[in-house]
Amino acid sequence: MGNLFLKERESWWTWIIWGLIGSIVSTYIFSSTSEVKLALVASAIIVAMLSWWMNYSRRFEFYRALKVLLFVGSVSLLPIALNIALPMKELATQAFNFTLVLLGLFCLCLCGAWFARRPKQYY
Repeated sequence: MGNLFLKERESWWTWIIWGLIGSIVSTYIFSSTSEVKLALVASAIIVAMLSWWMNYSRRFEFYRALKVLLFVGSVSLLPIALNIALPMKELATQAFNFTLVLLGLFCLCLCGAWFARRPKQYY
């Protein structure tokens, strides 16, 4: 039967490390190319790899996968957001761009969590 009634505890150190790896990769790409889009793609690839691994392991429910993917994605995007937002030029434009990036992250994590969820009747 597996762990049908046993709730798994979240290993947050693992997800912190994955978030730091994503932030290091995206910061390196941003500093070497000065392209924000490539750094965003690097963070998206980290989230996609994690959702693929979650689907492979079949241990994650939808909300648990969404919580983990949002955490890792937001930690991965934090250095890019700080590099872009610190030189304040036009607040309205930067707020709009940041909102679009967060909306894209949420949609990506939502699709990844739907992909990574454990199938019904899987014990």
